[in-house]
Amino acid sequence: MRPILLLALLSLSARADLVITEVMSSSAHTKPATGTGLNGDWWELTNTGTSAVSLDGYYWNDNDGVTPSYFPSGISIAPNQSIIILEDPLGTQVGSWKIAWGLSASTTVLSSFLFPVTIAGSQKFSGLGGPGDSVILFNPIGTVVAEVKFGAAVAGRSFVYHEDSTPIYNQTSTSGRNGAYSSTVSPADVGSPGKEKIHFTTLPLRYAAGSYSYTLNAVRPGFTPPTLTATSIPSFLSLSTSSTGTATITNNRPLTIADAANHYIAITATSAGVSTIHEFVLSILNTSPSIILNEYNAVGAANYLNGGTATVDDDGGAASQDTYFGRALGNGGNWAEFVITGNGSASTIDLRGWKIEIGQNLGNGFQVLDTITLSQNVNWQTVPTGTILTIIAKDSSAGGRNTQFGIRNNRSTTGDTWTNLYIGDTTYTTYTSLATNGYSIAAGTVTGIDINNDGTQFRIRNSSNQNVYGPVGEGVAPLDGLSSREVFELEGHPTTSVTPLMRSSSTEQGYDDGASESTFGSPNNWLDGTTPRTQNFLPFRLTAFITWTASFSLTGNNALASADPDADGRSNLQEYAFGGDPTVKDANFPNGSLNVGTNLSWTHARRNNDASLIFTYQVSTDLNQWTTISPSSQATVAHPTKANFGNTTVQFPKNTATNAKQFFRASTNEP
Repeated sequence: MRPILLLALLSLSARADLVITEVMSSSAHTKPATGTGLNGDWWELTNTGTSAVSLDGYYWNDNDGVTPSYFPSGISIAPNQSIIILEDPLGTQVGSWKIAWGLSASTTVLSSFLFPVTIAGSQKFSGLGGPGDSVILFNPIGTVVAEVKFGAAVAGRSFVYHEDSTPIYNQTSTSGRNGAYSSTVSPADVGSPGKEKIHFTTLPLRYAAGSYSYTLNAVRPGFTPPTLTATSIPSFLSLSTSSTGTATITNNRPLTIADAANHYIAITATSAGVSTIHEFVLSILNTSPSIILNEYNAVGAANYLNGGTATVDDDGGAASQDTYFGRALGNGGNWAEFVITGNGSASTIDLRGWKIEIGQNLGNGFQVLDTITLSQNVNWQTVPTGTILTIIAKDSSAGGRNTQFGIRNNRSTTGDTWTNLYIGDTTYTTYTSLATNGYSIAAGTVTGIDINNDGTQFRIRNSSNQNVYGPVGEGVAPLDGLSSREVFELEGHPTTSVTPLMRSSSTEQGYDDGASESTFGSPNNWLDGTTPRTQNFLPFRLTAFITWTASFSLTGNNALASADPDADGRSNLQEYAFGGDPTVKDANFPNGSLNVGTNLSWTHARRNNDASLIFTYQVSTDLNQWTTISPSSQATVAHPTKANFGNTTVQFPKNTATNAKQFFRASTNEP
């Protein structure tokens, strides 16, 4: 939702088109010094767009661009094309490499020998090393347009990514799965370079809320369309197939919170005796979350928000800062922020025993790295909706903040409150061990919390271990792009309709990476085009009506204005406005006397201590068609038995037609 300069727009377009789809960082073959034998390290670049992209001026690196490798001039990558960049020091291995993988001349393999080194500091092939390495593609002006990060490699097996940059199941190639196969030399490598073998042309739809439908397609160039069969799908899904290599997976019943979990999906494609399995993890999401992710900090310990120095951003503008921490290295460290949404209105929620899980998805669905379990402390029993709940790995002495409930309480005005949890505070968390929780607490210091820009995601589980919200974070929406100088934030208003799949755009409020400001403990701010926006917490405002429902111990959906917990035919709002007990089947209100004279005069009870109530009246002759009517006069006196109520007398013109019937009713707005 932030305004985007033309330059940034161009880079985003390139980022969407060019995707790094495979990296062989540890070939089983020894790299030859003399050019004899087969050199195996390589990576694959795919154009997912609709136009050819010239790679003139583009360069890549395996870390930070200090020693880049520039593409040779005249190289263009066509739509739907994948090209291979091969480590080939003497320029002699391309032919034998293609033969080893069974590839024809149609697959472009660029020898590193062709990469120029005329630019100072450049090299022909940025070495692909061990754990924590990456491949980063830059456009001619130095903007990152594609990037993948990977850990320790399995020798001879490539890292593979879908064309939306998300990793395949298990992240590394396995022969017979996701189009991978073995090369013909010994020792054999396993991968899926190019698009000449049997493969799936569709991206797996990996998240669903309420319903699911994914149409997938498999091809094997030069052969008949593959036949698709279900190898593994959960019972709530069905597969329908066609003869063209296409099939559709749909849900056969509504999806519920009981389904909210990771589910393994495997579809086998077979053509002319060759098969491969399309496998992925489907995450079912809860459709009515009572808590949502609002923001988390990805700023690295050595960085400022939006980069730069203590006084100026990377872009030369005013120094970006957090509304609580100010301009500080690390922007407060490891912290995240949630909003308690409950049922969408002012109420409370019991968070005792709930779990905040922190993790990431490397192809096998959400994997938990850290688990923060809220204790049974009574302060977690009645947490107000509209609460901004921050969690932080540093206490006040280390530059963070200690645990405190109700730091700010705006329930009666703007609707928001603020509570902070210091993760190391074992009064309010249940901590067992490093093995159980994934982090350590020693001498009041928390270590091992994994909140960063490497695909951090969150999931919230209630005391019944149901998945209330998530997974949510980078890799869900947006898929990537979060840097170590940014925060991840919800650019929209916190409601029960916010889903982890909502990505901020020019037409939709949702999740996005942001660097101009962060708001630890406060409502988020963002730009909608050029218009500044701030989150609206008014649905959680503690009104007189909410206080009234609480006085009857009504909670959750029973406290809604439209609810009728005593089943007497009158909603909570009607009983509040006209007099009644929402927990007892009591007398019909509004009631009172009706006098017929020159005018019709109706006297009834009506609440008089809530100025937000607006009373209206309607008239009907048949109890079917109702017309709004204004009283010709009205007057109110104190009610003889009901505090906070008046006896209001309203008068209406009388219908003088023969045998005329008139029916009147009163209503009011939700305060």
